[in-house]
Amino acid sequence: MTRSILLHIGMHKCGSTYLQQVLLRNQAALAEAGIAYPHDGTGHPGNAENIHKAGPARLDALFGRHDRLALSFEDLISLGAKARPFARAVEKLGAEVQIVAFTRPFNEYIFGDYSQMMKQNFRSYITSAAPYGGKSFEQFVVSRAHQMNPRGWMKAWKQMLPEASFTLASHRAIRATVEPFLDGALLDWEVPRDLTNPSLRTEDCDRIAGMIRHGGAPGEIVSEVKKALHKPSGADAGRTPERIAWIEAVFQRHNEALREEFGYDNSAWPS
Repeated sequence: MTRSILLHIGMHKCGSTYLQQVLLRNQAALAEAGIAYPHDGTGHPGNAENIHKAGPARLDALFGRHDRLALSFEDLISLGAKARPFARAVEKLGAEVQIVAFTRPFNEYIFGDYSQMMKQNFRSYITSAAPYGGKSFEQFVVSRAHQMNPRGWMKAWKQMLPEASFTLASHRAIRATVEPFLDGALLDWEVPRDLTNPSLRTEDCDRIAGMIRHGGAPGEIVSEVKKALHKPSGADAGRTPERIAWIEAVFQRHNEALREEFGYDNSAWPS
């Protein structure tokens, strides 16, 4: 039987942690269905860090005794151009590959990214007194728009693995997209929200950034971050219609590129 690989490459803040938690929490059920999700249960729930560098021996070992292999890591999104070792390993093993990437309207992505940067870096922001590297929210958005190249990143994967199938879908369609590959596995798709890396409210990030810029007491700032971590699902005054419309305008060229390359409309207001 031909071996097959589900390769989930990202994007960041588009349901990656949710998908990885589903796969990890259902590891035994997947194995019973002949699907490997190799992971020791510790650390990051993804299992494909640096898989773009994998040779045949490593890839073969990841399959183990199974015919299907599920791999997921959101950092892979920008590494397609460096994935020649993986492509050669796939060819040597004669494996079929299904690449999947998930996205969401860029305003949602940016709000999530703005949150993630605060969650990961608030202590260094306190030390430097410069949240987001000294950037305002608007500067942060423009900077991210310049740094990102979603069409180029995903096109590189398509070019590196031209025989692979490639699916770009909404983060709301993770189950519908992935489930066919996992055929035969009876999975529990429910994951506790606190395990899915939920975003902070934008208004909380704005307020905490302001406290840092104005020299607030470190203890008070840390306390505010801890409070914010427990209310990510509430109403968010930081996600204003004006901000949403402006972010979508800043990212318009990226949306046009995705439509042109993949026929996928990623805008907040699909045409």
